[in-house]
This record gives sequence, C-alpha cells and structure tokens, in this order.
Amino acid sequence: MDGPRDRNIFGAFALMISDDIVRASSSRAPEAGPAASALALLAHKPGLSIRMLAIGVGLSHAGTVRLVDRLVSEGLIERREHSTDGRARSLYLTPTGKVASDEVLASRDQVIAEGLSILNPDELKTLSDIAERVLRNRLENLEQSYRICRLCCYEGCTNCPVDAELHERGVDREKNDDA
Repeated sequence: MDGPRDRNIFGAFALMISDDIVRASSSRAPEAGPAASALALLAHKPGLSIRMLAIGVGLSHAGTVRLVDRLVSEGLIERREHSTDGRARSLYLTPTGKVASDEVLASRDQVIAEGLSILNPDELKTLSDIAERVLRNRLENLEQSYRICRLCCYEGCTNCPVDAELHERGVDREKNDDA
C-alpha cells in the first residue's frame, strides 16, 4: 500500500465516524450545532467560564453567550458566581441538563461502539494505542484540549491521554480552566 492511499482510507474512516458522532449526539441535544458539545463539556468540566466553553465548542464569545442564553432558558444549564472573578460566571448543568448530556454521550458512545464493532479486542487495543500516541503528539495547548475532548465521556476515560500529556507539560486543566 502506498502512503496517499493509506491516508485517504484513514481520512475517509475518520470523517465517517466523526459525521456519525456529530449526527447522533446532535440528535439527542436540544438543538443542532454546538449544543451537544456544550452539554458534554459542562459534564466534563463543571464551572467552565463562557470563554473556555467558547474555545471548546468553537464559537465566538458572542455566539457562546447566545448559546448559553438558550440553554439557560431551556433549563439545561445555570450561571453561578465565579469563585475568583466577580465579573465572570461559571456554568453548570442542571439536573435536566445532566440527563441531556448523558443522552448525548450515550449516543456518541453507541456510534463509536458500532463503528468499531468489526474489530477484535486486540485490533481495538492497537487502534486505541495508536490513537493515544497521535493525540498526545498533536496536542498543541490547553485550549485545544477542550476542542479535542468536547464530546468525551470523561467518567469513562480513566488515564486520559490528553490530561496526561498536559500534565507532562506542566499544565493542569483543574487550575487553568479560566486562564
């Protein structure tokens, strides 16, 4: 096999799975677009600022404010006072938002499980090991980590390779959520 063909096959595979993930997770979100990612990120990191949520979902600050306004009006998230910055607000899922986030993440997980079901356990482990190496190598910074993990089920990701790579670089998401 030649390099361009292999890259094309991998690119088509990645796009197919990605499109399926977006379609499935969006179908369980209250609206199309980045709402699914917002719910998943807030389950992953309760208390995010609008600035960090904007980075994670790939919207402008103003677009994220409008998204947050809609999700607040639907009773899915709430704004609370920030622990250190009186001007900022921290975002949290409501109990209804947690249910919606769980549904988004379950649909994402189902798509991935179905997409990879053709692989035997050894092949799946090999693919996971390769994906981990690529994730760690391609990680640029804290902000990109939120984009990468925007639809991750954090509870299911023990020993997260993105967190591990950030830690090796001396960056701690817990201390830098609003940096």
